[in-house]
Amino acid sequence: MECPNCRSSKCAIRKGFFPHRTIPGGRSQRFLCKKCHVWFSQTNGTMNARQRRPDLHRPIFNLIVSGVSQRRIALLCATTQITVARKLVLMAKFANCDQNRRLSRMKNSVETADFDEMETSEHTKCKPVAIAAAVQEPTRIILRLKAASMPAKGRLAKISRRRNGKRIDDRKSALSAVLQDIAGVAKPGLIVKSDQCPRYPDLVKKHLPTAVHKTFKGRRGCVVGLGELKAGGRDPLFSLNQTCAMVRDNLKCLARRTWCTNKRIDRLQCRLDLYVCAHNTRIEMRDETGGRPREASPAQWRVWPLECMSLSA
Repeated sequence: MECPNCRSSKCAIRKGFFPHRTIPGGRSQRFLCKKCHVWFSQTNGTMNARQRRPDLHRPIFNLIVSGVSQRRIALLCATTQITVARKLVLMAKFANCDQNRRLSRMKNSVETADFDEMETSEHTKCKPVAIAAAVQEPTRIILRLKAASMPAKGRLAKISRRRNGKRIDDRKSALSAVLQDIAGVAKPGLIVKSDQCPRYPDLVKKHLPTAVHKTFKGRRGCVVGLGELKAGGRDPLFSLNQTCAMVRDNLKCLARRTWCTNKRIDRLQCRLDLYVCAHNTRIEMRDETGGRPREASPAQWRVWPLECMSLSA
């Protein structure tokens, strides 16, 4: 073990255990650094460090990315809403770190990428929020989801300015961050697809100067296809639209008709980071096993990619 204080790996000796009372038979090795006399354990830098209820990480993660509200998660896990909110922020740090590592492994591997923006709201429809999304085609691996504030438009614009004042528009910075992530994993001759939004060509030319940008006219979805089957035939942005529909379905606060609302944009970003981690892990597991669960029991087909993960690894 490496000492977190002096970064020495040869001066640490074992000195007992730290018990985890909430985990049956769970304990972590305790260490003492002979050089700087600092005590630490094997959970240092991991998600279980200094946590009284590390047993709640797995169920809270699985429920958040499965369309369950935080209030209902607290009820199902027999804990408080404050605990769920704190676990959400903690796990989001590890999920974001996991996504950065995934992108570093995907360098020079993406040939086609789709990007666009979703819209939701913060507490009220007078405070809209844009979510910039980028997806690899055809694997549907999410490259990034980035939330940003935007001003209200249409009939709510005047009401929003009267109630909340002028609202900051961060859509350009969020979309630039997403395009930078695409540039980090792009293969020479990258093809970028989007709709015909007038803001997109200049940003693509700035961050992806060598990419081929293809735009397609947006079309309304059929009622039978729940918004994903297009009336004009095959959707050229199907990978992106299908993934965005899955995001809306699996995050309770993004559902079309729900009484769960986002109170803060940074907490919405935490939920998005958790879903990106779960979504991409499921795709990787599906590719490894040919679409079948690794274990024989369907109940064990769970996603928990953050276990024993270190932020510094």
